[in-house]
Amino acid sequence: MMKEQLFNLIGKYRFNISIYTKELFERRCQEEIIRSDEDNTSFVYLEFNFDQIARKFDNEEDNLKFWKIFMEALAKNNRGCDIIGFIENEAGLGMLLLDSKIEGWLRVRGRIEQTANMNNFPHVSNIFSSLVVPIVYPACIQDMQQKAASAST
Repeated sequence: MMKEQLFNLIGKYRFNISIYTKELFERRCQEEIIRSDEDNTSFVYLEFNFDQIARKFDNEEDNLKFWKIFMEALAKNNRGCDIIGFIENEAGLGMLLLDSKIEGWLRVRGRIEQTANMNNFPHVSNIFSSLVVPIVYPACIQDMQQKAASAST
């Protein structure tokens, strides 16, 4: 199971990364929505689905290499306020980039891709462009409200 493999990577390489349980991660997402609304700030929400990512590779070794690079990049470049947790049914990882807009995701993505390039593993860019859809809150809500208003006129 991917959860155990991630914890093994974190322990083996001594990555200073905490991964929230699904319940705690959902609670933090709800708290950030409230905080964002109250403080008029934004955040980026991302999901990394284990099965979808694994299907992009020919073998399990490359899949594990992807996750090692992912964790290594996050451990080296952690802002301390970003949140990682398991999503529903532990099907993947969710990430909240707090007080960020799309540029925050582009920064994190760039650091992960840089780590991948240093490890001679160019597959990461393709995975991010095809499987990871960043959602910026509250822009996603504002976009939905604008679409609804346009549809009703």
